[in-house]
Amino acid sequence: MALAPDERSYPESTSTAQTTSNLNEKPPLPPDPKDSTSADIPVTDTEVLPGLPRLNYNLWNYRKKLFIVTTLLAVESSIVPIALYYGLVFGTTLRQGIAFAIITSFFGIVSGLEFGLRSLKLIMKKDTYRPLGAKGRWKFDFTHMSLSFGYTIITALLIAASIPRPPLVKPLALPLSLFFLQMGAQLVWTGWMSAMHKPAPCKISSWEKGERTPPLVYTFVEDIVAVDGGAGKEYREALKARYQASKMFRRMIADQNWFWGFGSLACGAGTMVAIWLPPKEIAYGLGWGIPLIFSLVWTWITVVWVRGALRKEKKMWIGKPRSSMVPRAALSH
Repeated sequence: MALAPDERSYPESTSTAQTTSNLNEKPPLPPDPKDSTSADIPVTDTEVLPGLPRLNYNLWNYRKKLFIVTTLLAVESSIVPIALYYGLVFGTTLRQGIAFAIITSFFGIVSGLEFGLRSLKLIMKKDTYRPLGAKGRWKFDFTHMSLSFGYTIITALLIAASIPRPPLVKPLALPLSLFFLQMGAQLVWTGWMSAMHKPAPCKISSWEKGERTPPLVYTFVEDIVAVDGGAGKEYREALKARYQASKMFRRMIADQNWFWGFGSLACGAGTMVAIWLPPKEIAYGLGWGIPLIFSLVWTWITVVWVRGALRKEKKMWIGKPRSSMVPRAALSH
């Protein structure tokens, strides 16, 4: 069971109470800016959700781009390796070394291009996409550094396992399982740090060293939407304000962090077992196929889960707008 990030309650101020009691009157009274936890963040629909910082980003508006990118990544990371392996090794007379050279050459075309584009966005002269408080053009976000480490390990493994003659088939099926183990370990570690109110040992995207460690799911959402989704620093500010203002939002992030953390560890470990037990001809397909199935199932559950949690947050906020609000300082310790 996930640990609630914060269960403390705070007294309701007079200005907010007055605003809440007059929600159904015309014209509605806006919340007192001094009482908002994010007075510097534009808040829309204040008549419905007074004081709740809005994210101002609708993922549905980018569904076509999201579908294309995720489909290409799925093809690159699972379908292409499996199709080329069985097609070239069992359907042609090519040596396995040549076959794996062809397979490896396709790795990183889509993900590498996307990684390069986000690198360019982060080093632009204008700090539109960089984390809050980042000083200098070479201050990458935490997601970028995590991906860099993972890509380095995967690339080194593919090269090392392709050199022998014949190539080492089972190690060549390990990249995705190792990547999921890395991400799962980071998710669980940051989840524990956040639940225990441990200070961040370093700057984690928009959270400074010494602030309460954010769950890695929060960091991934912040960085991916801000950079890859093009929402920029405004989204980083809005997300941080929402996270600090809403207890239910923090709980949802914590739950998702445990869900993906332990799920990724189980997927990575289970895939490694599935690779080493059967013959190499079967193991290769399992190594590149199981993570794709896991990602599809976990993503579907996440979408349903998050939509329900956000609806519940909205209903609770309308009824008790102050019950989920805490001062910013409470989250820094």
